[in-house]
Amino acid sequence: MANECDVLIIGAGPAGLMLGCWLARTGVKTRIIDRRATKITRGHADGVQCRTIEIFQSFAIADRLQKEGNELSEVVFYNPDKDGNLVATSRIPDTEPNTSRFRHVVLNQGRIEDFLIDCMNTGGLAVERSMSPLSLEISDSTTESHPVTVKVQHLIPLEKVSESDPSSGLYRSNILSDEEFDRSASKGGKIETIKAKYVVGCDGARSWTRKQLGFSLEGDSANIYWGVMDARPITNLPDLRVKVVLHSADSGSLLIVPRERNLVRFYIQMGKLQPGEKLDASAQSPEKIIESARKIIAPYTLECPQVEWWSVYEIGQRLCKNVSFKNRVFLAGDAFHTHSPKGGQGMNVSMADSYNLGWKLAACAKGISSPSVLDTYGEERVEVARQLIEFDHKVSRLFSGKPAVAESEGVSMEEFQALWVRMGKWSSGTATKYEPSLIMAESTAAKIGLAKNIIIGSHFESQMVVCYADAHAVQLADKLVADGRWRLIVFAGNMGSPNQLQRFNDLCSHLLNAPESPIKKYTPPAADLNSVIEVLTLTSSPRRALPYSAFPELARPFVGRYRYPTYDQIFSDEVSYLDGGGEAYSGYGVDPSGPGCVVVVRPDQHVADVLPFEDCVETLALFFDRFMIQCE
Repeated sequence: MANECDVLIIGAGPAGLMLGCWLARTGVKTRIIDRRATKITRGHADGVQCRTIEIFQSFAIADRLQKEGNELSEVVFYNPDKDGNLVATSRIPDTEPNTSRFRHVVLNQGRIEDFLIDCMNTGGLAVERSMSPLSLEISDSTTESHPVTVKVQHLIPLEKVSESDPSSGLYRSNILSDEEFDRSASKGGKIETIKAKYVVGCDGARSWTRKQLGFSLEGDSANIYWGVMDARPITNLPDLRVKVVLHSADSGSLLIVPRERNLVRFYIQMGKLQPGEKLDASAQSPEKIIESARKIIAPYTLECPQVEWWSVYEIGQRLCKNVSFKNRVFLAGDAFHTHSPKGGQGMNVSMADSYNLGWKLAACAKGISSPSVLDTYGEERVEVARQLIEFDHKVSRLFSGKPAVAESEGVSMEEFQALWVRMGKWSSGTATKYEPSLIMAESTAAKIGLAKNIIIGSHFESQMVVCYADAHAVQLADKLVADGRWRLIVFAGNMGSPNQLQRFNDLCSHLLNAPESPIKKYTPPAADLNSVIEVLTLTSSPRRALPYSAFPELARPFVGRYRYPTYDQIFSDEVSYLDGGGEAYSGYGVDPSGPGCVVVVRPDQHVADVLPFEDCVETLALFFDRFMIQCE
């Protein structure tokens, strides 16, 4: 007998765990399996960009990351002078000012996975380890509810990596051949059949899922290999607790990233390879990595008596342009894009893939949305991955190139730094913008005029506002929690103006009662009014301008069995007693004395449309009718 689930996730790295958080939070029957007996505990990815922390905030786990991680504030560039001596040539902020309310943080991947696992566990989902997929079949039947069949084998671990060499990350390195990589797998155990509505391969660069679909990664290699290590170094290099980008005259380059617990991450250029040449993994060691680092930073000295983790990898950029098959099997993360780690993007973009896909799978599995929304996953995320590959290609080659010193030819350090600065906002993750699609409206001049600083396709940025009911200062984006709901953020304007108040009341009445309204049409009869589409209201007038009880029902719905009133959906753009604020309308580019507008926000916090009050309901009806399924 086959065991059934809505979604089967193959791979429990950051991409798979992020997807698991979405599905557990939205009540979708899910299983997540991983071939390894234990999770990683040290090393691997470490940079967590601003937008990723915003995503973590939507799951209420950002505070754990900020508490344990190390915030990066500055980048210093060391380059050779005309005599070839290393000197600090410039300093810039690590995160461009006004990028996000969060800052770039570094923390080892193992702890980040712990946070995601705990988040999943609260929704009743746990990783099933020592399970390896064997076969995948997809039925063409249009009547079968669970058309994807995956046979998996429960494995008996033969050896734990942590018992052989706890500091080495080579067992996951791309310098290993597929045969060497597979040697770490355990053998034996029973075989189980799982039938699923959807399967998602989050199983890394050597993705089993991708191979079953017949897809492949395409790209090239730079034929350059680098070492990476986490250590507590002893050195006279003066800048060890800020990020250091260092080019030596003749010995290569390195990147220094200060980590949590006084650790330091080193990325060290080690050598070139001939086309087709493969590194001998057995010949790599932390001692070789340290020796390369010493040559690069000379005349500064370096000792690393304690190395917590190390590995060696080859630089390359590869992309699989096919990320789904029949809208039943999907790829996420390294399964469809791989690149170097120096841009601090891999784990972040991988989790952003899952954050994009998770709510769409949940909506389809629960019968809220039609399968057509799943087409937008590839449309949106392949383009982001393409931009990532392009960025990484440029950075990696400039990073690995010999700098131009005096009259010698080489990489321009000014060009390298200019690229680093130019790509700062993009690398933070906050510059991602999705193009018009089934679930993303076109941007027009009229819409831009309503909210000049809100960009359709980009994520909804946060501003400090004051909760109407209790005077608490809150970040408005904190209300966009990851629970699968769409949001209508209503900029209601001045509630002290009788004319504007009437317009706002008319809008709420129309949204609540008009037969074509998506709130009326797509909210189940017995469900709470805000269960599918939640309305958040922000006034430009102070809280005293209108009593809370005078707001229409849609703005403060009654929920639950006993019809309790809600107190957390209406806000004022006034100055908090203790926390400032009062500049939200200005920050969003909305006229506080103007006619107001409605911002449509997807479950993944990306702005889908900006609408005037007039014709708002009709336009929303046309938009949601394209992909939502009406309740019976």
